[in-house]
Amino acid sequence: MTNGDTILVRVDEASQIGEARRTARRLAGDLGLDGVVAERAAIVASEAARNLVAHGGGGVVCVQPLGHPPRGVAVVALDRGRGIEDLPRAMRDGHSTAGTPGEGLGAMARVGDAFDVWSAPGKGTALVAEVWAERPPASQVATGAISVATAGERVCGDGWLVVEQAGRAVLAVVDGLGHGPHAADAAHVALEAIRKAADEPPREIVGRAHAALRATRGAALAVATLDLGTGALRYSGLGNVVGAIVGTGAVRRLVSLAGTAGHAARSIHEYAYEVPEGAVLVMHSDGIATHWDAAAYPGLLARHPALVAGVLFRDHARGRDDATVLVARRGV
Repeated sequence: MTNGDTILVRVDEASQIGEARRTARRLAGDLGLDGVVAERAAIVASEAARNLVAHGGGGVVCVQPLGHPPRGVAVVALDRGRGIEDLPRAMRDGHSTAGTPGEGLGAMARVGDAFDVWSAPGKGTALVAEVWAERPPASQVATGAISVATAGERVCGDGWLVVEQAGRAVLAVVDGLGHGPHAADAAHVALEAIRKAADEPPREIVGRAHAALRATRGAALAVATLDLGTGALRYSGLGNVVGAIVGTGAVRRLVSLAGTAGHAARSIHEYAYEVPEGAVLVMHSDGIATHWDAAAYPGLLARHPALVAGVLFRDHARGRDDATVLVARRGV
């Protein structure tokens, strides 16, 4: 999977539900997916938006590609409403607390190939549904990401990447300097260099990206390799991409060195960590504030990683820069 810009649709009233539906359908078409997939994606986005209006007090629907090359569409809906008190009951068709037919969550679960939801009183709700043209290969790592361009830009200058190999996953977040098309070009160059060097250790991968970026404005970036059997993690970074291991005990912040890939890298080092069972790896660009606390969201880390990424984006995006969050957990 790789860098697919997330399209945000603000939904605060019923008249905006159609825009979420059209956005999902249009993205599926732009990706070359067939009409059946496009219509399923549209249904999921429409039901997600309807749920925001009816129960969440409004929020955002996030629509983005799945896979590399893209073979599906993901829909993530985020709100800061009162939360869902009884999730199992809310999933049953016909149940509603807002005078609607009560088909939203159940319909999304049926139409999507994957579905998950998190909610907590006073913390709002996050839900995700994936629609695939074909089933993805079996995986040993669950991942989710949000990658959003800053207001006023058509493309995101950040990027992310996940490459799963035999027994290990390579994960990366790139933040092209500044924002706009030139930052996006730098992120694309870095991601392609990382993909081509994915068989190597993180330090070497970062070095390859550093060399490839010399003709660009440069980027901050971080690369992790995760052993999917043991949880052993190797990590290397340049600049202010944040990495953290979260979920068992204190948050473990990962070391990135000062520098700009492509221009200034006095040294490139690699560090060893461990991701225990039940913990997640979080990587994000500096468009996300660093003061987040996963403990503030009971039960979230056990849900689909896209929900973790979505909630961190919802509550901690700085709002003045591109923002990307990548979350991974070994095992599915």
